[in-house]
Amino acid sequence: MVKAMQLEMMKCPACNQDKLPVKRKELGYHVCVNCSTAKPVVGITTVEGSGDHTYNDIIIMDQDKAAAIAQREAQLKGTKVDIEYINLDSDEAAVSQSVKEKVDQVLEDDEPLIVDVDDTPKGIQGIDY
Repeated sequence: MVKAMQLEMMKCPACNQDKLPVKRKELGYHVCVNCSTAKPVVGITTVEGSGDHTYNDIIIMDQDKAAAIAQREAQLKGTKVDIEYINLDSDEAAVSQSVKEKVDQVLEDDEPLIVDVDDTPKGIQGIDY
């Protein structure tokens, strides 16, 4: 039978709850995760090299730095910035439920959707192959 290790915990100086392991300074933090002000990091994948000597690499940086680089790159290219952050801490079931409720609300409206199949849409031309 394997015996589980007990971690010694100490109080967080910010919220005063037992959340921090005693070796917190060796691990590099001084407050618990809930009290931390650090933003999540971003991983950017790159392809380096040329020809048969290509390799993939990943650069890890904070979100602000990644957004600044993306904005500058878009400015130089003359394009629009498209940044997407994926929040893995969000509750996907709650988000899906709220979307489902909004769709159900739209579908249950009293006004029926009437479509005339004989009416040809204006402004749309056929495609010649």
